[in-house]
Amino acid sequence: MFIDKEKKVKELIDEHVETVGNCLDCFKGCLEAFLHGDTAMTESIHKSCDDAETYADNLHRKIGDYLYSGAFLPLVRKDIYMLIEFVDKIANKAEAASDVIVCQDPEVPDDYKKTLNKIVETISDMFRIFREAVSLFAPYESLQEEDKLATIREKITSIGVMESDIDKLEETLMRTIFHSDLPLANKVQLERLFQRITDISDVIEDAADRLYVMVIRERI
Repeated sequence: MFIDKEKKVKELIDEHVETVGNCLDCFKGCLEAFLHGDTAMTESIHKSCDDAETYADNLHRKIGDYLYSGAFLPLVRKDIYMLIEFVDKIANKAEAASDVIVCQDPEVPDDYKKTLNKIVETISDMFRIFREAVSLFAPYESLQEEDKLATIREKITSIGVMESDIDKLEETLMRTIFHSDLPLANKVQLERLFQRITDISDVIEDAADRLYVMVIRERI
C-alpha cells in the first residue's frame, strides 16, 4: 500500500502526464491553425504550449523533491525519476516544434500536408496509449496483478509499432521532398520542421520503454 508521500508522487505523476498531454494538444492545435493560415490563432496556441511546458517543468521538479525526501525505495525512486525525465522531454519537444512553426514560418506545400497530419495524429494516438498505460501502473500495487501488467505491456508494444510507422512515413516524405523541384532552402526548412515533429514520437517511445523497465521489475 502507498504511504502518504508515495500517494502524492502518484498524484503528481498523473498531473504531469496530463499537463504534457495538454502541451502536445497545444502543439497539434498550433500546427492546424498554421496550416490553415490563421496567424493570430497560431500565436495564441503557441503561447499556451509554452505555458503548459513551463507548468510541466514545475511538476517535474516537485516530483523530484518528493522522491528526494524519501518516497519509494531507492531502486523504484530511480526508475520513477527516469520515467518522468522522458515524459517531460515530450513537452520540450512539442514546444520546440511549435517554436519552429511560429519563428520560422515554414512554407508547407499542400502535397505534404496530408502525410504531416497523419504523422501528428499518430503521435497523438501514441501519447494517448502511453497515458493509459501510466494510469494503470502503480509500483507495489500492480505487483502480482498479471492481467494489468500484461495490458500495460500490450500498450507499450503498440506504441513501438506506431513509432515505426512514423519512421516509414518520415522516410518517404524526405525522399519526396528532396527529389522535388523545391529550392534547397525550402527543402532544408521542411526537413527541420518534420524532424522536430517526429522527435516527439521518438521520446514517447523512450518514455514507454522506461515504463516497460518498471513493469519488468514488478515481475521479478
